[in-house]
Amino acid sequence: MNFPKFFSNLQEKSWYREFLEPVIDEIEPGSELLDIGTGPAKMLEILYKEKNVICTGVDSNKEMLEEARKKLGRTNINLLHIKAGKPLPFRENVFDYVTICNVLFHLDDAGINQILSESFRVMKPEGKVIVLTPTGNNNLFRLTRKYFSFQNMSIYLWYNATRKQARRWNKRNYLKEYALQNNLKYNTEVVLSGFARTEIIMK
Repeated sequence: MNFPKFFSNLQEKSWYREFLEPVIDEIEPGSELLDIGTGPAKMLEILYKEKNVICTGVDSNKEMLEEARKKLGRTNINLLHIKAGKPLPFRENVFDYVTICNVLFHLDDAGINQILSESFRVMKPEGKVIVLTPTGNNNLFRLTRKYFSFQNMSIYLWYNATRKQARRWNKRNYLKEYALQNNLKYNTEVVLSGFARTEIIMK
């Protein structure tokens, strides 16, 4: 399977827009945003077209970025390939928002801490780090009742592929503890009818 292409197609489904909506709603028009682990960059496409956001996306997967470039066409969205675990190629205090969607729950603690540290370095003092992850909660019956259609079959693959790691991530409350330890503001909200969660950290 060509996973980058599959994931790019998955992002075009209506349920994925609903998944991203809580993050999109949080972003002010005309702001400057960095998306870490941007993949095929569907969220950046939406923010650029609908809110005139100045968007930058980074990813360690070159094939994902190629899919993003196909999707974005001739836009002013900046896409950069980075190496995992290395500092981000930006100066301090650049971005109003740093978004991290569908990424952190896959990483070990060292990887999580490195991304968070770099996020706060490149973010403006009044900015926000916004993390979006699946919860792994609920069940297939509820999923079917809420989202079943032949256009949304990919949500079942997403749910099953992420369920175990997502449950482990949410039980740990890693970001809440990180915020407490670093004297940061933190809030969270369960979204997508209980299947996803946003976490926002601020200085």
